[in-house]
Amino acid sequence: MAAVPAVSSGEQRSRILLSNLIGRVREGRTISDLLAPGADVDLVTATLRPLAVDHAVIDSIAGNHRRIDAVVTTGDVHARVVFAHDAAGLLTWLQAYLRPDRFDGVSGGRVIVINGASGAGKSTLMRALQSVATFPLVVLDEPEQIGTVQPPYLIWRDCAPSLHRGYLAAIGTLAREGNHVALSAAGHPHHEIADAFNGTRVVTVGLRCAFEALLDRERRTGRWAGIAAESLGVHDGWTYDLEFDTTNCPDPLELAQRVLDLIEP
Repeated sequence: MAAVPAVSSGEQRSRILLSNLIGRVREGRTISDLLAPGADVDLVTATLRPLAVDHAVIDSIAGNHRRIDAVVTTGDVHARVVFAHDAAGLLTWLQAYLRPDRFDGVSGGRVIVINGASGAGKSTLMRALQSVATFPLVVLDEPEQIGTVQPPYLIWRDCAPSLHRGYLAAIGTLAREGNHVALSAAGHPHHEIADAFNGTRVVTVGLRCAFEALLDRERRTGRWAGIAAESLGVHDGWTYDLEFDTTNCPDPLELAQRVLDLIEP
């Protein structure tokens, strides 16, 4: 008979901490005394709330000097909880990943292409899309994020046109397998996007923003100097299913829901 691995005192300590956190959230009691200074009590409480609707069972737990990983079951909810604590046993941070419903794909796939000048909010909108979506959504801030290549071939695309056609073709294949993909046009002209995703349902979103706001964001975020001015012509040749003015920083979650309303059944 195989020997049962002994539970270390560190793992037991971590198990007790997590169990106490979940139990207190379920009972509506404060958890602030279990948190290290700087830990966000409201965020931790909200993160654990889906696991606190019933008696939680910690199926497994293991850790190292940087983090602890636990598998937790409560009712029909299954989750992987990742967290850490300090030498005093107080929680420093925590994340929980709930097991999602099965997704078997959507016929033909769906692609969301977001176009706009540098600083118009493309990355912000894509993050919001991913946080709102109830299905797996692959987000590519740049089509060239598939793998890595020597930087000069990213700066001067005309030196390797087949490379960039290949990136778009790879994303198109991913979508046509029944997946949802959101990506920035990243300077690709409309005809290249249309060719790459031919036969796939594509939703195009245009983000417009006053030039003064783009310049301010360029300075504040450390983008390449002059990139806002260089990208002002990105809308040439494009037509959109939706257009948003992001000059005054509208709520990205509201914009994301309007985009998703176009692709969800």
